[in-house]
Amino acid sequence: MHPILHIAIRAIRKSGNFLLQNYDRKKLEKEKKENILYIVKKIMYMLEKNIFFTIQKSYPNHILLRNKVISTKLNINNVYWIVNTLNGMENFVNNIPHFCIGISVIIKNKIEISVIYDPIKNDLFTSVKGQGSQLNGYRMRCSNINDNNLIVSMHYPTNINKKMLTYYTRILEKLILKKIIIRNSGSFLLDLAYVAAGKITCLFNFDKKNYNLYIGELQIRESGGLIKSINTDNIYKNEKLFLLGNFKSISIIEEILEF
Repeated sequence: MHPILHIAIRAIRKSGNFLLQNYDRKKLEKEKKENILYIVKKIMYMLEKNIFFTIQKSYPNHILLRNKVISTKLNINNVYWIVNTLNGMENFVNNIPHFCIGISVIIKNKIEISVIYDPIKNDLFTSVKGQGSQLNGYRMRCSNINDNNLIVSMHYPTNINKKMLTYYTRILEKLILKKIIIRNSGSFLLDLAYVAAGKITCLFNFDKKNYNLYIGELQIRESGGLIKSINTDNIYKNEKLFLLGNFKSISIIEEILEF
């Protein structure tokens, strides 16, 4: 096992146990609504602190980055850790058991390691560049499912406006008319891992600044999938749609949407 991956797994499992200890719906229900967000942010702060402590204990010279605090001008001589302490926060708050913690490691300006952990199901998704992706120690492959059984994940754009809504609903309409199964799980990171594991056929990404891709894209690439940027000027000018999955599933979606 890659030594950095070993530390990443140790950090993420330890934090997953802490997250489970605080996954208490009754405790949150006793609090006022305005206090719930504060409580969850405090939990996330403690998670981050625990993860950073574990990493720095073994790699004191590595640089730790919080999710959404990622510069495009990274020093090639440094090793960077990107951490998302709780992806699926709304699910966590509402006692929906679908959320995760994510870590990736950038070495020489390339994503070399990715770890996503679902503490509820005890599912550990790992990936090392050039060595494939695994779920709980078993090799993962993107789904090669046929067009009659496509399962597509779509997440609402964070910067949605009226024009974007029209663009989004047109895509949704085309998929529904073709009887494509559509999901919105509330955890983009887990959906990335599920594409890599073949549980979801294809994933739409409308947000080119979605920093969760820094954590999850390696999982898909190392499981035989790809990330394709599609020009959608015929639907929405100057915007790009990113499809994640295997070549066959992406080709089917492109044909349905007539890009």
